[in-house]
Amino acid sequence: MVGTSSRPMVVSQRMASPMMATTSATLKTIQGPDLYWEDKGPLQNPPMEESDFKEYDKYDLFLAACAKNGVNLDAAGTTVLAPGNKAVAEYMAVNGPLSKAVCEYHIIKGLVNTDALGSAKLTTVQGGTITYRRMFRKDFVDNAFCAAKSSPPRTSYLGNIKTDNGMIHMINEVIYPGWTLSSGGVGAVGATRDA
Repeated sequence: MVGTSSRPMVVSQRMASPMMATTSATLKTIQGPDLYWEDKGPLQNPPMEESDFKEYDKYDLFLAACAKNGVNLDAAGTTVLAPGNKAVAEYMAVNGPLSKAVCEYHIIKGLVNTDALGSAKLTTVQGGTITYRRMFRKDFVDNAFCAAKSSPPRTSYLGNIKTDNGMIHMINEVIYPGWTLSSGGVGAVGATRDA
């Protein structure tokens, strides 16, 4: 027969890429940093184990601030440094609500793994650049440590959490534009803190 081959016809199927969730959808459902002791303290009567009252932080306050300010956490190819509710509440108690600039400052343009924080340019959607330091066996982004694994009863902050549009690293504090390292090694508030 003309036009036939002795080889069987091979049918190829395309593998579907795995579907995860967007950054905002992941932050809505993920367990945040583990919280030990907190305000209950280790001196219970009767004594309790950490596992009896261990909780996980959430990201509701950060997500609400981003939504209120029109900040898109689901842009393709971004890395989000996510502060939990505890960190946001502490920041808001002193500085008021998170501004659009503060929310955008938590989004790095490009995908940056934690092992590349020291070598990548950490330019944010807000336009500023985050300062990276390695101290005390931890990675610091401005005044917050990032993706720090600890042994209980110390809190762990996960990193390199992949999403459909990018990556998430948990941080322990809210970071803000204008942060600088003072000569004493302590973050000083810059003039553009909530700009």
